[in-house]
Amino acid sequence: MLIAICDDTKADAEKIKFSLMDITDDLEMRYFSTGTELIDSIKKGNVYSIVFQDIYLEKENGVDIAREVKELSPETQIIFCTTSTDHAIEAFKVQAVDYLVKPCEEADIVKAFARVSLRLSSQYSVPIVINANKDIHVFHSEKVVRVESDKHYTVIYTQNGNTERVHINFSDVAKQFGNGFVELRRGLLVNIRYIEKISGANVLMTDGSTYTLPKAKKDFVTAKYIEFITE
Repeated sequence: MLIAICDDTKADAEKIKFSLMDITDDLEMRYFSTGTELIDSIKKGNVYSIVFQDIYLEKENGVDIAREVKELSPETQIIFCTTSTDHAIEAFKVQAVDYLVKPCEEADIVKAFARVSLRLSSQYSVPIVINANKDIHVFHSEKVVRVESDKHYTVIYTQNGNTERVHINFSDVAKQFGNGFVELRRGLLVNIRYIEKISGANVLMTDGSTYTLPKAKKDFVTAKYIEFITE
């Protein structure tokens, strides 16, 4: 598991590193003193399972850095470690899974890591197999951003930008996706983890697509999203 620690205070970063180094041999931790260095590393192809992110960097806002991390790598889990609770609500809007206040206790760091590890292990589900006109299509639900009806076809959009148009009814496909998905309107199912934010009745997805919720769906979808980002 590859972990990034983004903090301009080396001592705080070292505390996180030493708190985790004896948990498992399957950890590789990399330190970044700026968000720019972290983003550049991701753009070069490094995929971090977890990022421990400080908010008050010298010339950067850690929430903005986390937002860009999630845009580049939606599966990366963010744990904020900072000196104030002032940005807690803003932090959870970028789907942070934990928010630690400095000085962080070793036990709190370990608990946050354990919680995220459990979350990561539960993301990988049994592949979804769709048989359409003798063509076999295999999808992993955690990589599917949205599923949309197109007349007698169903269009499946994945995290890597691929689009697959399958000759099968939407209802037959939708029922194979589990609790991590929510119906925004008839004929449109989205993966909750790829919702970037909900503003009023508008839902913005991490791939840039935007949808307006029908009045009858607004409260339900909003509640499901809040449940996901605060669980």
